[in-house]
Amino acid sequence: MKKQFNLLARLSLAITVLVALLTPALANAFSAYGAGISANPYRIATCVQLQEIDNDLAGYYTLVSNIDCAGVAFTTIGDNTHIFTGTLDGQNHTISHLSIDDWGLFWQTNGATVKNISINSGSISGGYVASFVQDATDTTFTNIHSAMTLTNSSGYTGGLVGELKGTASVSQSSFSGTISGTGYVGGLVGASWDAGTSITDSYSSGSLSSHSGYEGGIIGGYFNGSINHVYSSMSINMNGNSYNGGLVGDSQKNVSNSFSSATMTGFGINDGAVIGLDNAGSYSNNYFDKYATNTISCFGLNGSGTCTGVNTGNTTPDYFKNNSTNAPLDTWDFTDVWATTSGYPTLQNISSFSTSSSDENADGIDDSYQANIVTVPDGNNILTTAVTPSSNGCTLDNGSWIDANYFKVDSGYTPQPPNMLAFKAYCPTSGMSIPVTIIYDKVYDTSSSVLRYFNDTTNTYSTITGAAFGTLTVSGTPRTTVTYNITDGGQFDSDGSSNGIIEDPVGLASSSSSTMLVDTGETFYLSTFASISLILITVFLYVKRPNS
Repeated sequence: MKKQFNLLARLSLAITVLVALLTPALANAFSAYGAGISANPYRIATCVQLQEIDNDLAGYYTLVSNIDCAGVAFTTIGDNTHIFTGTLDGQNHTISHLSIDDWGLFWQTNGATVKNISINSGSISGGYVASFVQDATDTTFTNIHSAMTLTNSSGYTGGLVGELKGTASVSQSSFSGTISGTGYVGGLVGASWDAGTSITDSYSSGSLSSHSGYEGGIIGGYFNGSINHVYSSMSINMNGNSYNGGLVGDSQKNVSNSFSSATMTGFGINDGAVIGLDNAGSYSNNYFDKYATNTISCFGLNGSGTCTGVNTGNTTPDYFKNNSTNAPLDTWDFTDVWATTSGYPTLQNISSFSTSSSDENADGIDDSYQANIVTVPDGNNILTTAVTPSSNGCTLDNGSWIDANYFKVDSGYTPQPPNMLAFKAYCPTSGMSIPVTIIYDKVYDTSSSVLRYFNDTTNTYSTITGAAFGTLTVSGTPRTTVTYNITDGGQFDSDGSSNGIIEDPVGLASSSSSTMLVDTGETFYLSTFASISLILITVFLYVKRPNS
C-alpha cells in the first residue's frame, strides 16, 4: 500500500507545530533540539548529549541514533540527592563503549521510565554498580539489555539494576555480560526490597564470579516482590562461597514458572541449582537442568514447593531449547513476548535492535551511529537517502516516501524516481539554514532535471533553485546526488514556522518529457517508446481489421 499524506497526518503535523510553537526548540540545559516534555523530548544523538541528562533530571529524552561513547569520560548521571525522575526512551538504539568509574548510567531513579535501550559494550567498576541504575524506586524498566563488564567491591550489584524499591519493575530485558561481584549480586538485579517490585519475562546469560556468596543468576538478595517467567543460563563460579543459586542467592518470596540452566562450578556449601538460601519463600512450577547446573539439589539450604530437575545424565540436553511446550515454557507467552531459537528462548524485542550496518553516504561510518542521515525505501524498495553535515547539530528523522502525483500530477515534469522523499530536520536553533544532500539509488540523467518540492497544504509544486547535481559511489555503485539549502520557516519548510523543525518533501524530476532513467549506461527516450507503441498499434489494427 502506498504511503500517503492524509487527514490524520495533517492533524498530527498541526499538533507538532502547535507544540513546537508553545515550547522552546532549545532548552538551555540541552545542546540539541527538544523541550524536554513528552510531546517534544530532548533528542540525544551523541554521548555528550547523553551526559547532558544531568542538566534536567525530570526531562523526557529519546535516542535518535546509536551512540558510541568511546573516548568520552562519562560520569554517572545524578547522585544521591539529584535523582532522575524523567523518561529515557532509547527507541531500540544501542549505546557502545560506555565506561563509568562507579554506580551506573544513573545513580538513582524515582518514578522514572527507562526503556528500549541496549548497552552492548563498556565497563563499570566500583562499590555498588549496575549497567543502568544502582538504586531504583518506583521505576519501570522495559526492553533494556546489557553486555557490559561489571566489577563491584561492596554489594547490591545487578547486571541491569542494583536495587529495586517501591514498585520498581524489570520486564522483557536481559543481561549477557560479565559480573565479578561481592555480596548480593544478581545477573539482572542485585536486590529487591518491597512487595511492589517485580522481575518478569527476562533472562541472563554471560558469566558471574562470586566473591562472598548470596549471588544468583537473576537476583542476589530477593527480600520481597515477585519473579515470574525468567531464566538464567549464566556461567556461575561460586569460588567456594555459599548461598549462591542458579536464579536466586537469598530468597524470601515467590518465584514461579521459571528455570535455571546455569553452568555452576566452584561450590561452597548450601549452593542450589535454583535457590541458594531459602528464607520461607514460595515456589511453584520451577525447573532446572541437572547436568548443566552440576547439582541434584534445587535448594542450597531449606526450600519447599515445586522444583523439578530435568536432563539427568545429559539424556535430554535440549529440554529448554527450541521449545515452547515443555514445562515451564508452556506457561510463557510465545505469541507476543518470547521466541524460540535453536538454543534457549529469546525475547522478541531484541530483534528490533538492528545489527546490520550501512553506509549510504559513503563516509566510512555506520549510518546507525549518525543522526544526521535518514534512508527510506519506497514501496518498490528503491532507496533514497538524505544527509546534512553533523556540524550544524541538526538531526534527521521521520523519513517516508510520498506519491505526490496521487493528489496532483506535477504537470510538465517526469518524476525520477517515481516517489518523493519526505523527512524532518530537527535543529538546535530556530530559523537555521542548512545544506541537505539527497542521494538516489542509481545514476539518473540530470541534464534537464530539477529538484521539485511539494507543499501538501497548498497542493502545489515548486522548483528549488540553486540545487547542484553530482554523483557519489556507494559500495561500488555510482549514484546521483543533489545538494541544496533549506531554511527553517522558509519557502520550502512545510510547517511554515521558524520553530527548529524543517519538514521537506522533495523529489528529482525531469523538465523534459523525453529524458528517462539512465541505468547501467543505457538511455531510454520517450520518443523511442512512442515509436514502438505506434508500430505495435499498427500491427494490432492490421491483424484485427475486418475481413473485406
